[in-house]
Amino acid sequence: MSTLSEISKIVKSQAVQFGFDACGIARADYLGNRKNVLKSWLDKGYNASMNYMENHFEKRLNPQLLVESAKSVICVLTSYNSDARQSAAAPKIARYALGFDYHVIIRKKLNDFFVSLKKTFPQINGRGFVDSAPILEREWAVRAGLGWYGKSAAFISPVFGSFVFLSELIVDIEMEYDKPLKGNFCGACNKCIAGCPNSAITEPYVVNSQKCIAYQTIENRNEINIPSHGWLFGCDICLQVCPYNKCAKICNHEEFQPVAETLDMSFDDWENIGEDDFKKIFAKSPLMRAGYEKIKQNIKNIKR
Repeated sequence: MSTLSEISKIVKSQAVQFGFDACGIARADYLGNRKNVLKSWLDKGYNASMNYMENHFEKRLNPQLLVESAKSVICVLTSYNSDARQSAAAPKIARYALGFDYHVIIRKKLNDFFVSLKKTFPQINGRGFVDSAPILEREWAVRAGLGWYGKSAAFISPVFGSFVFLSELIVDIEMEYDKPLKGNFCGACNKCIAGCPNSAITEPYVVNSQKCIAYQTIENRNEINIPSHGWLFGCDICLQVCPYNKCAKICNHEEFQPVAETLDMSFDDWENIGEDDFKKIFAKSPLMRAGYEKIKQNIKNIKR
């Protein structure tokens, strides 16, 4: 019978085999430390029109409401950092959205990973999460020792920076748990706060979505009422200025390589693209989350 330490080593080894860049494991405890933080953020209306953030409040804090008899949260990290960059003539798109939809790619990797764990540990039961359920992904990654909260509220890995996807398996067997990293890793740096052109980061670790370019260009279905500073979909400014992202490991995973059009299309190209062509080119892209009409509105907002 394997020890808890041996189980954890096997889990982490298999995570790497299935293409994840890092893996940490946390005890599936109640997230009491985040309760007041989440409530305060919601009470201030900083979720803007994202009303779904108000739903399933307790589920966000209690993993046992997501997976019965939950014991462990296996956190895996995937870098989407690459050398690819958009041309100067292209309206700006958040780096994560230059390629195919990460939900689909990581969901398959996570499912394959879990099937493998089931073969190794037949008694294991659980569920995978890829930004698709009421789960506080950054908190679990912090507890699993993979990194920390930056002042922009983004998750930061000491190796991979912030250009990362987080996903989880919540399972019902115990393991040896990793410890959170200790230290004030951001120190006195406030580059993310100073760099946000619309002052969306109201204080360290707190973001007002209403002022956030990423929210306005993706989630907001009403008229955009703030400058988007050339961003067509999402925004990477607070990530680009972070010193940890200046030296983050470049991974260039093949499955996250950009769609050519996201690198090269000019303002005129975006203005003139028809709906059929948009759907054909970006059928598997995160840009479909915004949709054709929203993208066209965003182009108008950039040029006004």
